[in-house]
Amino acid sequence: MAREIAAGALSVPDTEVAIKLIPEILPDAFFDEKPDLKKIRDTLRAEFKEVTRDDFVEADGILIGTPTHFGSFASQVKHFLDGLTPAWLKGKLVNKPVALFCSAGSMHGGEELTLISLMIPLLNLGMIPIGIPYPIQGESSDFDAGSPYGAIFVSGHGRKPSEADRKIARILGVRLASLASILSCGCEHCGACRIFGESMGSLSQNKTL
Repeated sequence: MAREIAAGALSVPDTEVAIKLIPEILPDAFFDEKPDLKKIRDTLRAEFKEVTRDDFVEADGILIGTPTHFGSFASQVKHFLDGLTPAWLKGKLVNKPVALFCSAGSMHGGEELTLISLMIPLLNLGMIPIGIPYPIQGESSDFDAGSPYGAIFVSGHGRKPSEADRKIARILGVRLASLASILSCGCEHCGACRIFGESMGSLSQNKTL
């Protein structure tokens, strides 16, 4: 899903995308007892770097993905967001657009609650959540994919993302990158983007997500 959202974002001109891992907080001993999970963790670590607080501050837009756990987002995500307090105190994340996606093992397993609960700390940080309006989401079978709160994938029973799932993910990427471009363009015409950009602390020519 992250790759599909990134593909959508990259379709917006002058956009750069970096997919990174939220740091793991479970001890190595946990994975030593679960070789399948350890293999997945090590594979991801070999491909992607871990995200840092500076990455969050420097990017013009942010995408956050999480599995659904007990109807909310993962503790690793909460731990990382809690570590953004120094950036919050300085207003470094104010007016930064953010989009969300999640995966759940079953339909009605709490995925929309996961996205909504994740929005709460992000709104406290001053960020601007980006959703997926139903008119954009599509009709008929496509209407069952995603959510107005973000992209969703139900992964149970070995299910793979459908074309509708991937379509919604790409739309979310386009929306995130487009708003990041608008809010950070620093143009001389409308003035509104400059006001937003100045409150974020920096204006950049290349949009990075």
